[in-house]
Amino acid sequence: MPRSQASLPLFPASSPVAEIPPPVPVRRRQLWMALDCDRLPLEIFAAAADAQPVAVVEGDGSGRRICRSNSAAAHQGVTPGLPLNAALALSPQLQVVERDPRREARRLRRLAQWAMRYTDLVSLEMPHRLLLEIQGSLKLFGGLDRLCQQICTGLTALGYSLRHAVAPTPRAALWLARGADGARVTDVAALPGALAELPLRCTGWSERELNMLEGMGVQSLGECLRLPRDGFARRLGVRCLADLDRALGRVAEPRRGVRPPARYRGSLELPAETFDRAMMGQGMRHLLDELSAFLRHRQAGVQQPEFMFRHNDGHNTRFPLGLAEPSADAGFLSELLMPHLEQARLHAPVVSLALRSGPVLPLPGSLLALGLEDGAGPRRAEAACRLVDRLRARLGTGAVRGICLLPEHRPEAAWDYVEPGTRGTEAGDRARPLWILETPRPLQMKHRQPWLEGPLTLRHGPERIETGWWDGKDVSRDYYEASSPGGMGLWIFRERRKPRRWFLHGVFG
Repeated sequence: MPRSQASLPLFPASSPVAEIPPPVPVRRRQLWMALDCDRLPLEIFAAAADAQPVAVVEGDGSGRRICRSNSAAAHQGVTPGLPLNAALALSPQLQVVERDPRREARRLRRLAQWAMRYTDLVSLEMPHRLLLEIQGSLKLFGGLDRLCQQICTGLTALGYSLRHAVAPTPRAALWLARGADGARVTDVAALPGALAELPLRCTGWSERELNMLEGMGVQSLGECLRLPRDGFARRLGVRCLADLDRALGRVAEPRRGVRPPARYRGSLELPAETFDRAMMGQGMRHLLDELSAFLRHRQAGVQQPEFMFRHNDGHNTRFPLGLAEPSADAGFLSELLMPHLEQARLHAPVVSLALRSGPVLPLPGSLLALGLEDGAGPRRAEAACRLVDRLRARLGTGAVRGICLLPEHRPEAAWDYVEPGTRGTEAGDRARPLWILETPRPLQMKHRQPWLEGPLTLRHGPERIETGWWDGKDVSRDYYEASSPGGMGLWIFRERRKPRRWFLHGVFG
């Protein structure tokens, strides 16, 4: 619209309102990425599968209307804004769920925590938008194009659809995401031209304000920007003018960042009651991906995550895991969960899933990054811990245990079962066999020699052990390293008290 047509009838020269000068532009360089998850009201119900028509409704009584619908429902003509009665007439099999703003808010906060793997400043724009300040992340992730691709690909993999845009101001990024999906503006000077073609509804202004502008013939932001500032402020209010100034970078718009919680707590509603293990595993993998992003931002891991399956009768089935060391690997945690899920006896259909992280712990570190040691050691240790976790997932926690040495001279009391990886006392320079008999085995004596499938030859010894008098289990023995006729290394002892018998106590490898 030409400037003369818009300014003369709307803002007469006799206006008592003084002209409002434009503020000084903000100098600090920022770059914001807006993520608009406008299908979040539907996607919180895990209704991504389009085999059955599903729609989310909002409103009361006869005013209930369709808020969002999946592809199957849209194919039958069920679209946002349609009255519920008309939608049911078009699709009698339509599955209707009520909109849940609280659950949407919780899910948006969880998405904000996920996004913090890319930047430390993530801001909420209710009800379904996020703002990420990414200027400081560009070099770390290989530039703007690669960073945007990673973020969008990651959200799509989590099951969310979105529109996005990048701009030097948060307000401009939000407006561009609504009206120009994929737009990327990196220079403040280019904002007026980039915003000019956007429809007015991208601003989120009230219906009264939009109707007033449309009644004046103003259809786009470009036409709106050509109006005189003082008349614009008098007719529509200072708030709309401030929005324009913030969008163009004339006024700073500080954003409050999300503060992540100390622990992760996630839940997911299933689209229907089910006994299907594959569907539950897929939903839990979705939560594990969120947990992994939550942990990676903190450079931390979990060692005691708990999986929860909620049934339609209100009861829960819980699967706590105990890991040998903290982990943030979603694939590995999913691998440990599946044997429990396959073997579980579910007494009733499952309606929702939940995941609790438990204590968040630092990930085990190594000197590999500094080049101070061979990396094979840390890699072998990590592989050993993962092997223990996999065996426990298959065989049970009690079936896989570690052994450590105790500060005790009596061999039968010098070890104990412990958590795998637990270190006990050092073995020192004493020769001890790996295989110790639980109860020493008496040996025969022939020709004044201990005998086991032939005469035993004493090679080293004796090592005298005389202890335990304080607990009633005292021993007094002389230990020897011996060899059998077949060359087997044995650990034997002779009692120092009568009848001075010989016993086999261990076998060397």
